[in-house]
Amino acid sequence: MDTRHDAGELKCVKREQTGMARYEAIALDLARRIANCELAEGTRLLGRSSLAGTYQVSPETIRRAVAILHERGVVAAVAGSGIRILSQVAAQEYVDAVGSQWRVEQEIRELRQLLRERKRLDEQIENALDQLLKHTAGAMGTRHVEELVLGENSWAVGRSLGEIRLRTSTGVTAVAIIRNGEEYFSPPADMRLEAGDVLTIVGSDAARARCRELLSATVAPDAET
Repeated sequence: MDTRHDAGELKCVKREQTGMARYEAIALDLARRIANCELAEGTRLLGRSSLAGTYQVSPETIRRAVAILHERGVVAAVAGSGIRILSQVAAQEYVDAVGSQWRVEQEIRELRQLLRERKRLDEQIENALDQLLKHTAGAMGTRHVEELVLGENSWAVGRSLGEIRLRTSTGVTAVAIIRNGEEYFSPPADMRLEAGDVLTIVGSDAARARCRELLSATVAPDAET
C-alpha cells in the first residue's frame, strides 16, 4: 500500500554552491534521497504545498523541481494522484549527471582563473621587458664614441696610455689609435702617444669631457699648482 512521507522526514536543502537555481538544488536533493533509499520506489512524496513549506520556497519552485525529475523518469507527477517515486536507478543517474556537470563547470572555472592569472603574468612580463628596454637604451645612450686629435702641445705626447692613466682618471676606454693612416685597435697600456694621434674613445658624456680636458692640457695634472 502506498504511503506518504511525513514532512519531518525531509530536511530543508541548502543552496548548492555551484551557481544552480533553487529548484535545481531541490531536484538534486530529492534525487539523492531517492538514490540513497531514503525515499523508496513506489511511494508518494508530499504534496507540492507541503514540499514548498519544507523547503521554504514557493509552489512554483517545487513544480519546476518536480518537472526536472519527471522528465528524467525519477518521479511521475499525475494530476489527482500526487507525485510517485518511479526509479532509484534513474535518480542515481541524475545525481551522477549533475555531479559530472559540476566537475566540468569547476574545471572551466579553474581554467578561466588560470587564464586570468596567465594574462596578469603576461602583463607583468611585458612591463618588465619595457622597463628593461628603457634602462638598456638609457645605459647605451649615455656611452658614445668620439675621436680626439692629440695636439702637439699636449702634455700626454711621448707618454704611454698607462702613464697618463687615461681610463682610471677619466673613465673612458681607448678602443683605437689612428696614426699616419694606420689603425691600432685595443692599444696596449705601454703604447706611447704621438702628436697628431687620433684617439677613438668610448664613454659617458662626463667621462669624454674629462678626457678632452686631460689631453688638451699642456701641463701634467700632477705638475699643476
